[in-house]
Parts: sequence; structure tokens; C-alpha cells
Amino acid sequence: MTPVEVARAFLDAVLWGEHSKVWELLDDTGRRTVLQVATRGGLGAVPAARMREGTASSAERDRFLTALVHGLRRDLAGTDLDTVVLTLLEPPSAGTAVVLLELPVAEALGGPVPAGSIELSEDGDAGWRITRLVPTTRAR
Repeated sequence: MTPVEVARAFLDAVLWGEHSKVWELLDDTGRRTVLQVATRGGLGAVPAARMREGTASSAERDRFLTALVHGLRRDLAGTDLDTVVLTLLEPPSAGTAVVLLELPVAEALGGPVPAGSIELSEDGDAGWRITRLVPTTRAR
């Protein structure tokens, strides 16, 4: 899959609450970052370690990943994930790629509105994986 296809699959998984797929599409850096944020937010060190090592119980994993999807949805609030347009910023280089997220708006109204970006890394045989979601900050 191309970086754009992986980014679309990730956004679709967030949209449809496919929390296991969201986790599967994150690379090691993305997972570490998510676990660090969760730990700062109150997740205990032991459950975080079990998630990192893949030894969490099904219930613990589902609870964590459901919270992850809700957090990603908050980060993307105001972005219509069904209509967001994904564009590769430039050809991938050194195993990394950036996909831009834009909301379609008529040219007469100023054209597409930036909604953020998704950074990806190439993970050998696993293909492209999500390293980081960078939502555009908007005043609310």
C-alpha cells in the first residue's frame, strides 16, 4: 500500500472505531508516543508496559484502544473524515513520507482548508506505518 492508502486506512479506522486496526497501523515510534501520552494522562506503568509488550488482556487492550480512538477523534474534531482529501507532500525519501489532510472547499471560497498531516515510515515487509498525526490547530 502507498503512504496515501495507509493514511486513508488509518483515518477510516478512526472514523469507524476499528481500534485494533488503528494500533496495527502505528509504527513503533507512534505506539511509544501514544503510550507516553497515555501514561502522562494517568495510565499506569504496568498496563502501559503490557500494551507495549503485547501482553495486555483483551479487556485491557480494548479499553486502552477505545480511549485511543476517542482521543484521535478529539484531535480531528471539525474534520469530516469522509470527505478529507489526502495528498502526498512529496515523493517518499529515506523511508519517510508526509500526507497532507485538506478539507475540500470551492475555489471561490479560497480553496482547500488544511486539516493536518500524517507522518509515515516504511517498516520493511510490513510496509508503511503511521508515525504521527499532526492535526491543524483551530480556535474553538
